[in-house]
Amino acid sequence: MFKYGKAVCYQGYRKNHSIMKNVYPSKLEILEDLLILDKEFDYIRVYDTSLHTHDILEVISENKINIKVMLSMYLFVEENHINHQIFNEIDSDILEKNIMKNNNLCKDVIDLANKFENIIFSVSVGNEARSTWNVNRVSDKRISELVKIIQKEVVQPVTFCEEWKYWLTDLPLTAEAVDFISIHSYPVWNNIDINNAITETDKHLTKVKKIYPNKEVIITEAGWPTKTDGNKIPEEWATVENQSRYFNNISDWAKKNKILVFIFEAFDELWKGSSNPNDPEKNWGIYNDDRIKKFK
Repeated sequence: MFKYGKAVCYQGYRKNHSIMKNVYPSKLEILEDLLILDKEFDYIRVYDTSLHTHDILEVISENKINIKVMLSMYLFVEENHINHQIFNEIDSDILEKNIMKNNNLCKDVIDLANKFENIIFSVSVGNEARSTWNVNRVSDKRISELVKIIQKEVVQPVTFCEEWKYWLTDLPLTAEAVDFISIHSYPVWNNIDINNAITETDKHLTKVKKIYPNKEVIITEAGWPTKTDGNKIPEEWATVENQSRYFNNISDWAKKNKILVFIFEAFDELWKGSSNPNDPEKNWGIYNDDRIKKFK
């Protein structure tokens, strides 16, 4: 379905930008980012239909940048996640309003996919809405319904992005509906060291493909952090050296297997996570916040 190429996840939020505060990068800053990424990557993945995404697509179009985009939509919580470790019950009226919000976001995705048909090569209805850690819970049935709604209105293939293991048991309706399956593979989050990381990712892909032999499977997130607070990832694992090794190994593996693998992520995003500067959520970028690459 997809031509092999190098791929990376991209959000352009720099120091003092914040999606939570609606403080977005300028189009000039986005252009600087995309000119950097265009030298190395063929595809980028974006995560929502915000003003930032609009600007990204316009910058690509206006400057004729040779990058194709996977467009995603944000999903608001639609059901209570009663097994979540910090479960707080959400009122039914809020959940009902969120269903309408997601319907509107679905329309936004359709509009963008049609407006930028030559740039957007695929569409995802959401991201990790079935992961146990995520309070933004959306049912398998509902995700599959959104997939079908979008499929009727766009020419691009439609998917849903989720950690590999949830595709094995938790997404039967969505797996049937999507045009292709998008998995996330993070060996480091599963206590797998750098020496065994690529073997582990290969296992993840193989297990999903075995269950869905008639579906193309790609990897829409795979990465390695360069700093950690030591909470879940050992400090000696989160280094530039290990990130460089992981990036080169996963890139070689992807090329050999002719599979799209989106590296997570392009640039460090300092707005994420806790106030601790070593929080791994801030340190997945292969480029620092100052746009200097961490390794050669």
